[in-house]
Amino acid sequence: MSSTRIEQLLNDAQAAFDRRPTDIESGLDVSDAALLQLRKACRLLAGAQSLQEEGYYTLVIEASFVAMERTVEFRLLERGTMEPADLPGTHPGVYREAAAVGIFDKSVADDLADLWRDHRAKTYYQDGLAAVERAETMYALAKEVHAFVVGRSTQGHECLCE
Repeated sequence: MSSTRIEQLLNDAQAAFDRRPTDIESGLDVSDAALLQLRKACRLLAGAQSLQEEGYYTLVIEASFVAMERTVEFRLLERGTMEPADLPGTHPGVYREAAAVGIFDKSVADDLADLWRDHRAKTYYQDGLAAVERAETMYALAKEVHAFVVGRSTQGHECLCE
């Protein structure tokens, strides 16, 4: 593959994102920013479960981390403590914000941020071993975080997990 082909595909990808989408994934065509994050989290968890069954542990770990973040973002948006453009730009920042508004105790938020900082990259770069135990425990954690955060009032927002 030449760099010319990469440049063309890059341009095509950019153009696809620049156009208004027409064939949107079912359930995600919503105008409410909080509901969009909630549904993304549900889709990530459903995908992680399917990938777990197929043995794609790296993807399960990644989806679990992202599902937790999307779940917290849902709550931040739903409470009105943040606007979509103001969501934290860092992974640990999501958890700091969650502690600041009382979604989690500070110690839990710090532990979630540390888990991301200490182990997400490790799975990819240091030991490179996305093993079944790691995937299973991350998925279980993500499901519990989701249930805990969403289990509180969702002000009429429909969670699609289950």
